Amino acid sequence: MRIVNRHYLCGVMWFIASLVACQGNDCIMKFLSARLAPIQVTFLRFAPAAFLLLPFMLASGQRPFHTKRPFLHLLRSAMLFSAVTFWCYGLSRTSMPMAVLTNFAMPLILIVLASIVLGERIPKWRWAATAIGFLGIAVIFKPHGDVYHWALVPLILSAFCFALLDVLNRRYANSESMWAMLFYVFMGTALLAAIPAAYCWQSPTAAEWFLVALMAVGANLLSFCSMRALRLIEASATAPYRYVEFLFSIVTGYVFFGEIISRTTLFGAAIILPTTVLIAIYEARNSSKK
Repeated sequence: MRIVNRHYLCGVMWFIASLVACQGNDCIMKFLSARLAPIQVTFLRFAPAAFLLLPFMLASGQRPFHTKRPFLHLLRSAMLFSAVTFWCYGLSRTSMPMAVLTNFAMPLILIVLASIVLGERIPKWRWAATAIGFLGIAVIFKPHGDVYHWALVPLILSAFCFALLDVLNRRYANSESMWAMLFYVFMGTALLAAIPAAYCWQSPTAAEWFLVALMAVGANLLSFCSMRALRLIEASATAPYRYVEFLFSIVTGYVFFGEIISRTTLFGAAIILPTTVLIAIYEARNSSKK
């Protein structure tokens, strides 16, 4: 009996765990952005997350703070700041499933960037998975173009920034410590958001501060799981699994916001999800030959 590559499966599980954490944070951001400005929500997401890491890093001495690439962390912070701010703005103006589906432009962008920047050899089945998935997205959005067209621009820009961030993480994940990769990108993002957030600041309520605390924990969990995944599998290998997030968005959108997706959206999802599962099984079996 053929045994599937354990590193590959572990990488996939870490990545799916990051999607679960991401969906939880998205729900909180959508709640908060109903009253607070997106730039303030971005600041509130990453400033507490950075300070949560400090006690663990200080307990280990100066080593976790060591980095050879300060410019890299500045660039990663700029990408994360842009991605989350665009995402928060778009998320506040459309439904959870529609926002997630727009963000599925990311796998196609990610595969191109991984090929160009990282020099990864992209197997045909990965191209097929993302191409067919993008076709499903086109089917979903065509009937709703007039309604959601204005909200798509920031979401697509967010997808590009997230894709570039994933490529940077993959390129340097093994040369920098996990602590440095997490702390500096969180702190850098918070600093970039601090000044513009101050201009539109509204004092959060007690309930909102509680959500901010949960979001800070979720941000750390999300980044930790994502970095662990990228240490085990290639950046482009994560692309097909991003479609699983759509299932999470349907559940959270309905439970927390009463959002009901249309039949057309379900039809598009029916194109995306079976293809993703089949490609994932095929890739997992082929990874065992390496």
